[in-house]
Amino acid sequence: MHSRQVLLMVDNCPAHNRNIEGLQNVELFFLPPNMISKIEPCDAGLIRVFKMYYRNKFYRKILEGYEVGQTDPVKINVLDSINFAIPAWTTNVQQETIAKKFRHCKICLGDAISENLNEPTCKNAIHELDVMITDLAYHNKMDVNNLLDYLGESDTCSEVQNLEEIVDTIGKNNVDDEVKDDTITLEQVTRKEALIASRTLHNFMIQFEKTTPELLDAIRKVRDELQQDLNLKKKKKTQ
Repeated sequence: MHSRQVLLMVDNCPAHNRNIEGLQNVELFFLPPNMISKIEPCDAGLIRVFKMYYRNKFYRKILEGYEVGQTDPVKINVLDSINFAIPAWTTNVQQETIAKKFRHCKICLGDAISENLNEPTCKNAIHELDVMITDLAYHNKMDVNNLLDYLGESDTCSEVQNLEEIVDTIGKNNVDDEVKDDTITLEQVTRKEALIASRTLHNFMIQFEKTTPELLDAIRKVRDELQQDLNLKKKKKTQ
């Protein structure tokens, strides 16, 4: 820790152990009950912003599945979920948004700032999410705000099992069950298929009316990487 002193604020979920030995640079501070939504940045809007971008990607995947004729476009696996979550947090949720939530909770210096969801970018993302849900033509469509703030979704559990209890419970439930392998194997993609796909995507984006220079640059970088690797392999063969 390079002699740094760190204050780690923890909510009062019963799963969080209060007796942790050996901490030298870290001091634990447990928040009082029922204070999370007032002083914790994640509950002050960060989780909602993340969920908004995550669900955007989730419903885009479903719409894409219908367009390309996928057998069961609604079904996703853990890898899909990871691929939604990573860019939703690392790309879509801006550092500025995180800083504003910390200031709003008075954790950082600065005046309290209004909820980031009032900003145009988030308003556009919410509108886009609403349009996608409408396009999917669900029966009894849920309001987009209720979807992002689902009642009871963040309720903490009142009882927490220890590891031995969890293992014992799972063991009892699986005594008569057959072991199922739900492993998802990615379809192998050849270099030739990747080159053809990158060329097709490049040609499409040139014709696409909403193309931006940044998008084209990103696609060209992918093509350059594939072509450069291909050239190196050819050189090895000729030597």
